[in-house]
Amino acid sequence: MAHPTTLLVFPPFWEPTQPYLSLPALVAWLRQQGYSASQWDLNLEFHDTVISTAWFEHLYDTRCTPLVAKALPIEQVRSEFLPRIDQAKAILRSPQYYEPTAFIEAKSTLERAYELLSLFYYPTQCSRNALLMPYRDSSSSQVMAASRDDRVNPYLEFYQKIILPRIAEAPPDLLGFSIADTTQLVAAMTLARLVRERFPETHITAGGALFSKFAEALKNQPDPVLSEALHSMVRGEGELPLLKLVQALEGQHTLAEVPGLLWRSPDGQTHLNEPGIPIPMNDLPAPDFDGLPLARYWAPQLILPMLASKDCYWKDCAFCDHYVSYAPRYRLRKPALIAQDMAALQARYGTHLFSFGDETMSPNYARHLSQALINQGTSVHWTMLSRLQKGFDPPTCALIRQGGGMFIMFGLESAHPRVIELMAKGTDVETALEVYRNTDAAGIFNYSFIFFGFPTETPEEAQVTVDFVTQNQALIHSIGAGHFFLQKYSPMFRQPRKYGIAYLHDQDLLDDWTISVGYEPLTGMNQAEASHFHKRFMAHLQDIYKLPLWLVDNNRSTLTLYLDHYGPEWMKTFSYAGMVRVRVA
Repeated sequence: MAHPTTLLVFPPFWEPTQPYLSLPALVAWLRQQGYSASQWDLNLEFHDTVISTAWFEHLYDTRCTPLVAKALPIEQVRSEFLPRIDQAKAILRSPQYYEPTAFIEAKSTLERAYELLSLFYYPTQCSRNALLMPYRDSSSSQVMAASRDDRVNPYLEFYQKIILPRIAEAPPDLLGFSIADTTQLVAAMTLARLVRERFPETHITAGGALFSKFAEALKNQPDPVLSEALHSMVRGEGELPLLKLVQALEGQHTLAEVPGLLWRSPDGQTHLNEPGIPIPMNDLPAPDFDGLPLARYWAPQLILPMLASKDCYWKDCAFCDHYVSYAPRYRLRKPALIAQDMAALQARYGTHLFSFGDETMSPNYARHLSQALINQGTSVHWTMLSRLQKGFDPPTCALIRQGGGMFIMFGLESAHPRVIELMAKGTDVETALEVYRNTDAAGIFNYSFIFFGFPTETPEEAQVTVDFVTQNQALIHSIGAGHFFLQKYSPMFRQPRKYGIAYLHDQDLLDDWTISVGYEPLTGMNQAEASHFHKRFMAHLQDIYKLPLWLVDNNRSTLTLYLDHYGPEWMKTFSYAGMVRVRVA
């Protein structure tokens, strides 16, 4: 008897610059266990198909509403702008990517293409970062309503014309969605509903970071999702549940025996199984990217994602909700095994660029990984996320750079001692400054995440962070900034008064799929004031840094590719100022 056929998909909306790790990791695991599996990056398929000259010509022929006709000189757009869309994508896949003016002009062309897509589906708002429909993605019933609304949902026609015919050629026994963020919810539920209607024998499941957070909500409010779209969902890490689900579909055991599975029994009851024991990291295979169209990503070189650990060894930050997706224990893969994985993937796929997605990689682990890569003679470049902590001493930073580590992203968040302590970051500005100094001296490019408006933070306290950056801008190479959002699954949400939160917004509490909750603080800046402070900070960054690449495009893939091509000194000194008119990211 043949094993059940499995198709795993990564839905829009996400950046189409490199593969996302979840599918290659799960496919590798299933194949190691003797089961075949296919993987589709539908996010890349969507961007590549819909943001194209041919698709926009089709939209002009079929959806040219009075609004579109009034807003645009149609013939001029069709003759002059539409051909430039495919040309822009070609630039991103070519050596011209590394010509700063050509790169930013191509990105600008594609941004205008997304804005044009918005006109055809008004009032949907589309950019290269998100596709927002006039429905709340915090409500499962609203998401399902959006999945049926042809007027505003651009996924529907894409699926009906391109994806469903491909599925019809060989309908899978199991269709699995990996969903990382709310930007993918409508796209995933749209396809799940269509497949369930057309291919009733296919079991449809979903997993990933986002659905791990929705498990209890779906158990309490299973409809309309379990009646219209999904048959089940996986909470937590996916390897063992996915294998057991495949085996359940071939009759080896029941759905009740699949760890972490939410499902509905024939009597209509919804069940949420207990999680199982996670697979040890050292027992997992290297990710398998076979079947993905690796040459079609919007980048001139392939960057492969990696994961050396699961969960976070600190895990005390009051604002963080990432722990929900993992088993409750920090686990590592041996650095020597990761080094072997990287060498094998380099030989197999012809790339030397890797991006680690670990919640945080310790300086000790990075040191051992670097030494393992040096010992086996593997020449690669890689990026990581870490904490501003002791351990990034000069010898460690030098070894990391020698081993190919070229780009480290840190969570600074704030430079004010009281705010740092309230966040439970476990960091301090003196150590942070030492880390910046040592990475800079070693030739490692650093990036710092900052946000304003943590509950009770005053403008004066936020200004301390601004002053810290200003005084140390030669050592702090690049910055990603925003304003604070309260995450429903973070530790601080469970104790709002402790963190100076006066009350929470009712609609966010009522919606079953809420992730970020609006609030009013007892003291300090409210969310609108924090947003305004952030905007002024971004203008200040232009004053002190001028217009570096990271202020114009701070996508992680972009910075990785330019660092690999030009090196950190170029990144620190290059400026778009006076070259072209650009938007700040």
